[in-house]
Amino acid sequence: MKRLSLLLLVLLTLSTLSFGCTAVIPVVNTFDVSPGAINTGGSATLIWNVSGGNSVNIEPGPGTVPAAGTLPVNPNVTTAYTISVSSPLGTASKSVILVVRPSPIAINMAANPSVLASGSSATLQWNVTGADSVSIDQGIGDVPASGLRLVSPTQTTTYTLTASNAGGNVQRSTVVTVNPPIAADFNAAPASINIGQSATLTWNVTGADSVTIDQGIGEVPAAGSRTVTPNSTTSYTLTAMTSCCVLSKAAVVTVGTVYPYEFPYGMMYGYPGDYNGYSPYTGMYGGMYGGMYGGMNGGGYGGMYGYPYGSPGGNQSLTPFIEIFNVTPKTVKSGYPVLLHWSVVGATSVSISGIGSVPANGSRTLAPTSTTTYVLTASNAYSSNNKSVTVQVVP
Repeated sequence: MKRLSLLLLVLLTLSTLSFGCTAVIPVVNTFDVSPGAINTGGSATLIWNVSGGNSVNIEPGPGTVPAAGTLPVNPNVTTAYTISVSSPLGTASKSVILVVRPSPIAINMAANPSVLASGSSATLQWNVTGADSVSIDQGIGDVPASGLRLVSPTQTTTYTLTASNAGGNVQRSTVVTVNPPIAADFNAAPASINIGQSATLTWNVTGADSVTIDQGIGEVPAAGSRTVTPNSTTSYTLTAMTSCCVLSKAAVVTVGTVYPYEFPYGMMYGYPGDYNGYSPYTGMYGGMYGGMYGGMNGGGYGGMYGYPYGSPGGNQSLTPFIEIFNVTPKTVKSGYPVLLHWSVVGATSVSISGIGSVPANGSRTLAPTSTTTYVLTASNAYSSNNKSVTVQVVP
């Protein structure tokens, strides 16, 4: 027995001398990965320490490595890493698994509308995959992986969604912009004019990014005025806009037909301007020149009954204008004829008391038996006007 032990000792000594060193059995002291699970795109660290080996390898990946060290790895899928250490006396190995989880991803995390007026609401919409928990700030709290939530912020607010799992957190945010309400005053003064006259548009707008007025005016400041001279009744529309909202206001300028207060040229009608007996057709030249020069010069020349309508031109009005309403003669005996003559501009209806409806221009022979006052009334959609003449009946 002693001889056998001695023989083994000699063989071991010879083996050691032939290799030039003492062989040691390889050992994997430490091999780990931290963290053990990551999200896609994340990274982990391999940590190892081995002894007793001539070579050390890690697969898959870097291959030959030193006996101790660390190595960052970032696989896209779950991966098993194995370390192997070898010596003449054998091989030792160990494996670790790095779990790769899909990242929690917020899909269509958005607000609709993203811009609104104060007092309005928006809808938050989200869809999350790969998460163990989902929450939204601004007092909303935990929510399901997908859903909708109505919000009514009073000021511009950022909503942040946080999705979590063992691999970490992912956040997505959306902003709801709150604009102040749009307010607008828009007026035309005067609201009714004649052709050739002007009106003033006045406006004051708050809370808008842009302000425009149609009818060729275009963009205007938030407050201002503009003189307009339309040739026909016109509606002006002011439009105030923000990125979320539109407000429109209208102002109408009504344009009427031009009716002169004063007849713009001399009267050319020749009626008796001279009471000569009781015949309504005497004094022709007196009436003609009385009318002509009376019209031109304000009734300053000519016969007794010339038409005293003043100077050319004159102002403008929406009221119907009674150019002429006269009776000749103005004094007669009972049953004698008189001539009523009239001319009206700008009326849609004309009537004379005791006669009824009449055309805008005309004449009528009457034979009053008592003193009579005739009233002509001219009307249109805007106003009315009247004028009276009296026939004195004498015994």
